[in-house]
Amino acid sequence: MAAAKLVTISLGKCKITILPTIKGLTREKRLVRKTVEAVGPDIIALPVSREGLAGLGAIHRGKEPEIFLSHYEQIYALKLARYGKVAVPPPSYTEAYAIAMEKGIPVRAIDLSEDDFADAFCDDVSTPNLVYHSIRWRWLRRKSFRKAVNARQFALAWDKAVNSLKGFRNLEARREQHMARRLLDLSKRHQNILAILELERMDGVVRRLESGRTVTSGDKEDASEGE
Repeated sequence: MAAAKLVTISLGKCKITILPTIKGLTREKRLVRKTVEAVGPDIIALPVSREGLAGLGAIHRGKEPEIFLSHYEQIYALKLARYGKVAVPPPSYTEAYAIAMEKGIPVRAIDLSEDDFADAFCDDVSTPNLVYHSIRWRWLRRKSFRKAVNARQFALAWDKAVNSLKGFRNLEARREQHMARRLLDLSKRHQNILAILELERMDGVVRRLESGRTVTSGDKEDASEGE
């Protein structure tokens, strides 16, 4: 059974607990609920834009989401389904939002806004990168990812393959930097933060938060693997 590494960072009087989740895997919902119950946060941070957070709110209120998946997202979902049931939007995010509403916990978006992401994309991704990216999904469709024995290994291998181009790596690094800054800002106003991140971005966010601060990590039983 694989383990989800829960990281706790102390920033002054604030404790930030960071939970890595696999985007799209339905059984991550149980892990999210278990972690919220254990941590008892006074605020939950999600790796979505302000616009994405509004969308989660609409879904929670019963609105049917309009979903468009790119070639990359379709392939990711098909390959991830080898490890368990898959759904969109990411079940870990919708579950976190639902639990927060049940318990009256505020939720904050910590990812780039849609406009900021568009600006970052234009800055980081060159035309050659964009052209190559637009056709290499065919290669990813054929790639087996046989060495990935569980969903966590697959998610990391997929991220490495998709972001092998420098421009896209830079774009993800910019997201990590922004999310770390948002968490730092929230730490000045809250004492117990639960940040639910996509597994692939967790290490980058933690590295940006941990300099000169107390960081602990521990293995928690992971309900998302080995059912």
